Amino acid sequence: MKMTRVLTPLAIAISALVSAQQASAAWWDEGDYTVRVGASWVDPSDDKNNLRLSDRYHAVDMNLDTETTWNISGVWKPVEHWGVELMYVGATEQDMKIRRIRSGNQIISGGNFKLGQFDASYSNAFVNWFPLSEDCLGQPYVGIGVNYTDFSDESYSRDVNDVLIDSGETLNGASLGLGHSWGVVGQVGVDFRFGREDSFLVNAAVMYIDADTDFNTYYRTAEFPRVTQKLTVNDIDYSPWVFNLGVGYSF
Repeated sequence: MKMTRVLTPLAIAISALVSAQQASAAWWDEGDYTVRVGASWVDPSDDKNNLRLSDRYHAVDMNLDTETTWNISGVWKPVEHWGVELMYVGATEQDMKIRRIRSGNQIISGGNFKLGQFDASYSNAFVNWFPLSEDCLGQPYVGIGVNYTDFSDESYSRDVNDVLIDSGETLNGASLGLGHSWGVVGQVGVDFRFGREDSFLVNAAVMYIDADTDFNTYYRTAEFPRVTQKLTVNDIDYSPWVFNLGVGYSF
């Protein structure tokens, strides 16, 4: 992913923050901070449906399950209508399921079964715009920023490796590696206080993360048992929708 896809919208957002007017004392005074914790529902994209497992074998029709995890964030509002937010969404364990394995037009193995699994965690930095006046109990906001998605603990399932070994395609199965991702993230949300003097609030938000990764397969063959071969499918579109619900405290 080109870094310009990350830097351009972030530069625009920061420029808007710098040019904003200074805040007046009100519902969310200059220098106020808010900490939120909550739950996240992660729904990743699975548009890429032809993944190379070896030189001849492909996994077809991959599907990724939705997962639930936790999140924590901190917001600082230095000027009126604008805030800076850092958010971390905890790791989700994603199961990869496929419909079949094929070689050319030949079906090697059919039926729905597990391709493998991986963990993904999400770090985000936002610039948020709050359009309403400071005395409103409900504070909707729109944010744009940068996301870092870390992929870890990736592996193929035993079922897939049995197919690769039994067919003679690989010597002792295959291993999976996914590259990390830098991308743009956007969000729309709302904070709601129960009273103007109340420090506690509830929060609801939806985010879209533009996350791509490289799908790397490593394996050895009987013909070259000491050479590890690598196959890469570039720019797998993982890009999840994330729905957050939580509580917060401002001070």
